[in-house]
Amino acid sequence: MAVSSANATKAVIRTQQGWRRLIKPYLFSTLAIGTSVTLGDFICQYLERHKHRKEDVIPRTSLSSALPWWNSERSLIMCTSAVVVSTPWNFTIQRTVERLFPGKQSKQIAKKMLTNILLAPIGISLMFTTITLLKGQSIGEAKIKVKTDMPKTFLTGSCYWPFVSFINFRFVPLDYRPFLGSLAGAIWNIYISSVANTTADIEQPSEITLTNLISETGGTTIPTLEKAWDILDQNKKDL
Repeated sequence: MAVSSANATKAVIRTQQGWRRLIKPYLFSTLAIGTSVTLGDFICQYLERHKHRKEDVIPRTSLSSALPWWNSERSLIMCTSAVVVSTPWNFTIQRTVERLFPGKQSKQIAKKMLTNILLAPIGISLMFTTITLLKGQSIGEAKIKVKTDMPKTFLTGSCYWPFVSFINFRFVPLDYRPFLGSLAGAIWNIYISSVANTTADIEQPSEITLTNLISETGGTTIPTLEKAWDILDQNKKDL
């Protein structure tokens, strides 16, 4: 019993020491990612300062009269999403990937890069969902946002991040990778901020089109033709 108690105590101590060793890197990651996202959004708003966007659902509240174009509430939402969602996700993924594929050999780096690419859609979806909900929009609108913008964001990121990841995994120590990632992320977050804060206009069609009919009837010919003739007849009567 004494041996078991001693082993349990040692296990608890090792666990506590392990968690303590993670505190500093996690705080560093939080600071780096939060700053990167906020800076990216600030630059994005500056670039869009002459652009009046009807889809902006966040009321413009500026903390400074010298920066009337700056929506501080939007920047706060972006920063909050980075601290609450992006940091825990990225921190966990980076640590897990490093443990699964240790080393700086080309094969290991390729595995790390591939894992990051495969998991990227989840991270992007979590980010878009969080930002949408923080704006006060619904879960349904968040689903539409993810469905509309996640694929193109993923494809764009797939052309950008592999190069950054290679440099990060090959030359930068684990605890300092968030720093380089944040430098590259500041550029990336300009794009992310633009996409995340663009609301797609969903127009309700006033008339049923033949294209909609074909898609709604599952491609069956006869029902589609029948409805098409009905529409044509109705249009003739209206004329």
